[in-house]
Amino acid sequence: MSTQLLDTLAKHPLSVIELVDKAWNSFAEAIIKTGWDPITRQCESIVTALMSRITTGRLKVLTSSRIYSFPTVENQVEKSDVEFEAELRVINDAFWVRLCTMSDLGFAEAYMYGEVECDDLVSLFRIFLDNKENLSSLDSKLSYLFTLPQTLTSYRFLNTIGNSRSNVSAHYDISNEMFSGFLSRDMTYSCAIFKDLDGDIKDGPPISLGGRRLDLESSQPTHKKVNGVNGHGHKTNNSLPPTQDELHEAQIRKLKHIIQKAQICPGHRVLEIGSGWGSMAILIAQTIQDTHVDTITLSVQQQTLARERVAQAGLSDRVEVHLMDYRNMPPEWEGAFDRVISIEMIEAVGAEFLERYWEVVDWAMKRDSGVGVIQAITIPEALFPGGFLPTLTLLLQTMRTGSKGRLVVDSVSNIGPHYARTLREWRKRFLDRFESVIIPALKREYPDVMCGPTGIQEIEVFKRKWIYY
Repeated sequence: MSTQLLDTLAKHPLSVIELVDKAWNSFAEAIIKTGWDPITRQCESIVTALMSRITTGRLKVLTSSRIYSFPTVENQVEKSDVEFEAELRVINDAFWVRLCTMSDLGFAEAYMYGEVECDDLVSLFRIFLDNKENLSSLDSKLSYLFTLPQTLTSYRFLNTIGNSRSNVSAHYDISNEMFSGFLSRDMTYSCAIFKDLDGDIKDGPPISLGGRRLDLESSQPTHKKVNGVNGHGHKTNNSLPPTQDELHEAQIRKLKHIIQKAQICPGHRVLEIGSGWGSMAILIAQTIQDTHVDTITLSVQQQTLARERVAQAGLSDRVEVHLMDYRNMPPEWEGAFDRVISIEMIEAVGAEFLERYWEVVDWAMKRDSGVGVIQAITIPEALFPGGFLPTLTLLLQTMRTGSKGRLVVDSVSNIGPHYARTLREWRKRFLDRFESVIIPALKREYPDVMCGPTGIQEIEVFKRKWIYY
């Protein structure tokens, strides 16, 4: 197992709970890695028995001793009726133990550690989703027992004011240069809006990765309204195409869409909750006269680069980048903002604090004329430490209670289909520039880890983790 621990700028404080969590993880990993044949064969038998329930799609699993094909003969369908096909290659039998004891999390870890290989994760996931009801038993009692300690200790990632900076830092403070390796030159890290959803895969079948977004728009507001869109430079990356970059164009199109939805006008004061690397704040100040933007982030690296980019654009007098938790805004900001923007930041708020988030949005906006646009991913999965992707229903419920009914939803837009191409564009850039940009960036940022005796393994684990993500 990789011992990779990237020394980002903010870390969770050492605690008894963390020590217990680490001890359990080490114990569980030791069991998984024993390779004791009776355990692995039993786990293999349990997993393949469940996979035999697959009725949709085609899955082939290759091991060192045999080949499994699903659906089994009795559940076969005509070849012409098969939409998705995938192949798994089991490299290490620890894969079976992980999958049996930790379900989908176990698969993710096995892929990250190179214990299983798959050339088409999208098709594989579609097969699993299409057969979800048949495979639900994979969350077995054994899986529950193995993950229970993690469940009990996971509250150390709860997005309290003390923890939030560490949670954000674990992802966004990895390396600005690393992020520049796969983002477009605007450094926007959120769903784009493309002219052509499948323009990058015209020669192959469209692939859908779903991801709904919240869009709440307003017109002539007589009441305070909240707009949201469901679905974010460091120097310009010289490896980008010198002419047309459709991802960059799509990101700028999305940012302009949000500006239009928010009806930002000359002279407005704008609050942005979640700075990213400054693309939204810069575009507002560049395109709308006499606006002033206060943008907040918990990432030191984002703040540093965003400030550099703001200065390069000559906008330091109109855009201020604050290292600040949204719950710690100064008292003088109450009711001070004409508009509030937040792009894919609400996912880091956590279910426990959604009402507080909406309370703060309501607190910051002008009482009678305030308008907000919130862009959010609304699928119920966690991707980051402390992360939580809410349902649209939960967003609306917590908005109503958090603002005591003062925030009024004007409209909801779904640009989720655009996330499929956004992710494909990021993945392509990540792979294309991994050797030339990302590895050097990681080695410069984390020489002890990435250049150490296990450096090659650590780099491979990092690569597979991000491909999976």
